[in-house]
Amino acid sequence: MKRFLALFLCVFTLMGAGKSYAASQDAIQILLEAEATARHVLGSKRYKELNDAFNKAVGVVIVPRLLKGGFIVGGEYGNAVLLSKRPNGSWSYPAFYTLGGGSVGFQIGLKDSQMIYVIRTQAGLEAILDDQFKAGAAAGIVVGSFGGSVDGSTTTSMGADILAFSLDRGLFGGGAVEGAVFAKRADLNQNFYAQTVEPRQIVLEGMVSNPAADSLRATLSALQE
Repeated sequence: MKRFLALFLCVFTLMGAGKSYAASQDAIQILLEAEATARHVLGSKRYKELNDAFNKAVGVVIVPRLLKGGFIVGGEYGNAVLLSKRPNGSWSYPAFYTLGGGSVGFQIGLKDSQMIYVIRTQAGLEAILDDQFKAGAAAGIVVGSFGGSVDGSTTTSMGADILAFSLDRGLFGGGAVEGAVFAKRADLNQNFYAQTVEPRQIVLEGMVSNPAADSLRATLSALQE
């Protein structure tokens, strides 16, 4: 019996370690993709309004891949990282989030987007740092949009707290998914920083660090003018 219990505990421990390793690898992959997105979108200098806003930003959310699709019933999902800019111009360590939502209506197709949310005010940053922030529905928070799709159309909101940029690949007919929700990825945050930690403690209070995120932080600093 004792031998059985010891074996059970060993297997259970190994399973837990395996899950932690997988989550850490997922976090690193998201960071690599986020850095590539920043280089591709911000580094291209093709979108002047976006770069101007980024230079004055207090924070940024990068969604390397936002998958949107459906037939009548639609939905979207993507992993994201949130970073804030420190007073000295450097960037905080990232907090991991998801961005997701759904809608019902006439829609068909599949679209893969790279999303960047430039946070322009402290109020916008505080809204995202809430446990859950529904895009476009936070009281007093104005979200503008900027499109970098094939036709190059743009729509901006002057004075917006958050400026949302979307670089789209693929086709999707129908209205945009409304009320997409930012939700913290507690599992990724815990495994990446090896302790239970809240996004506010990561992004604003600087309580934790991980050198695996230093490349992304350096890239964001380099992309500022």
